Amino acid sequence: MEKTWIVVADSAHARILATTQRNNVPAEITSLEHEDSRLKEQELVADKPGRTNDRMGQAQHPMDEPNYRAQEQATFASNIVETLEEGRQQGRFDHLVLVAAPDFLGVLRHSLSKPLKQMVSQSLDKNLVDKDEEIIRRQLFH
Repeated sequence: MEKTWIVVADSAHARILATTQRNNVPAEITSLEHEDSRLKEQELVADKPGRTNDRMGQAQHPMDEPNYRAQEQATFASNIVETLEEGRQQGRFDHLVLVAAPDFLGVLRHSLSKPLKQMVSQSLDKNLVDKDEEIIRRQLFH
């Protein structure tokens, strides 16, 4: 019997559910948290951006500041992918379904390894991380 893992995530919380049939309510396997993704940009940055000298002349310009929120989201997506990759290598699932908030779904997809990408059978750009398993099942397999 083939097993499907369902990742339901936003930028700070993820749940991994498992099911063997579309009409069965999926069971939660694990959940992951990354609270730094919820922090405001100013809470992630301790200093003002540095300054650089103009190549010709005495003028100084502020350096571009990195997008810390995007970095935290990428870090969390990598953590999720590590868990998925471990499950894939152990043969714990045959198919993968991604359900994530629209802004995080792309980050998550980008972090997947090639073997994991090949296992994705469905994706849904909705934030259902706080919904119960029956609602998630109905959204996916209506």
